[in-house]
Amino acid sequence: MFRVVVPKGDTALVRGPAEVHCLDTCRVFGAAFQHFAVPPHKQYPVEGPAVFELEGGSLILVKGPTTPQDWAQVLEGVVALVGPTDSGKSSLTTYLLNLYVARGKKVCVVDADVGQSDIGPPGFVAYSCTSAPVPHIAELEPLDAYYVGSANLQGMEELLIAGVVRCLRKAMAQYPHLVIINTPGWTTGRGVQLLRALADAVEPEVINIGEKVLPGLVVSKPPYIYPRGPQERKELRNYAFKRHIKPVAKVQIEPDIVANCRWDGSLNCPWGRYTPAEVKEPEKRGRDYLVPPHFLKHLLAALYRGGGLAGYAIVERLEPKIVMYSTTHEFDEVRIGKIRLDPQTLEELEPLP
Repeated sequence: MFRVVVPKGDTALVRGPAEVHCLDTCRVFGAAFQHFAVPPHKQYPVEGPAVFELEGGSLILVKGPTTPQDWAQVLEGVVALVGPTDSGKSSLTTYLLNLYVARGKKVCVVDADVGQSDIGPPGFVAYSCTSAPVPHIAELEPLDAYYVGSANLQGMEELLIAGVVRCLRKAMAQYPHLVIINTPGWTTGRGVQLLRALADAVEPEVINIGEKVLPGLVVSKPPYIYPRGPQERKELRNYAFKRHIKPVAKVQIEPDIVANCRWDGSLNCPWGRYTPAEVKEPEKRGRDYLVPPHFLKHLLAALYRGGGLAGYAIVERLEPKIVMYSTTHEFDEVRIGKIRLDPQTLEELEPLP
C-alpha cells in the first residue's frame, strides 16, 4: 500500500484489481467516495485534488481532467448511449447517473451490453435503479434481467430487443427521472441495423460517443481509454460470472418448465437444433448442428419465478432427467442459452455455436 497525491486539476487513472482508501474523499466519475474497489481490467479516474492510499493495481497520473466537458448534458426520460467497444459508454453512464442523483433524482440503468455486462452476468440484459452515487455502474445489483442466452449477438438480435423493452418497462415503473440504456458495442454491419431497430422500439434520445452511429447528439470520447484484448475481456466475463452465480444445490427438474428449448434427443432452441454426435468439432447443417456430446453439458440457464429473475443454474445433463446446479430452489421457469460454464471454476467454456 502506498500514498498517492493528486494535484488540483489533474487525474489519477487507477487500474484494477485495486482498493482505494481516501484520506478525505475522492471524486470518481463526478461523485465523492471514501473507499472503493476497482475490479480487474477496469480503470477509474480519481480527480484532483485528492490524497489516497492504493492497495494493489496500478495507476497513471495525467495532467488535466479526463471527463469530457460535453458529458454534462441536460437530460430526462430515456437516453441510449451508442458507441463502439472501448468508447467509454459505461463511464458516461456512471457519470450521468452520479450527476443526476446528486440533484436528488432517481436514475435507472438498462445494461444491454451483453458481451461485457456490468450490472448482470454476460448474456443478460439487466436493469437497476438508484438514488445514490456509485464509483461505477458495476456496483449496481440487478433488479431483474432478461436472458438473451449469448455474449455474441449474431442471430440473437430479436432477443436483445425483447430484453431491452422488458427491462425498460420495469424500470419506468420505478418512476425515475432518467433511464440510461447502455447499448452493445456492435456498431458495424448488422450491428448498426440492430441499434436502429432498438432505437425504433424504445424511442430514446440518442447520445453517440466519439462518432455518429445513429441520428442524435455526439459527445467526446474520453482521452484516456484502457484498451482490452480478447483475453482481458474473457477474464472480465469470468469475473462477472463469479460475482453473480453461486450455485448452492444440485436439483432435478421436469422438462415442461424449460420455457425456450426442448429435449427430444436433440436440444431444440429457437436459434438452432443441437444433436450429439461422434464429431470432434460442431458441424453446421442449416439451422441444425452436430456437436460433441460434452457441448450439451454445463449450459448456463436463467431461473424465473412469477415472471422475474430468481437465480441462475448450470445444466449438468439433459437426459434421462434434466439435472442442474442451481442458485435457488424457488423458481417456476427455466431458460437455457448458448453460454457454457465450468460448474467448479465458474469460468466460461466454449459456447454452443
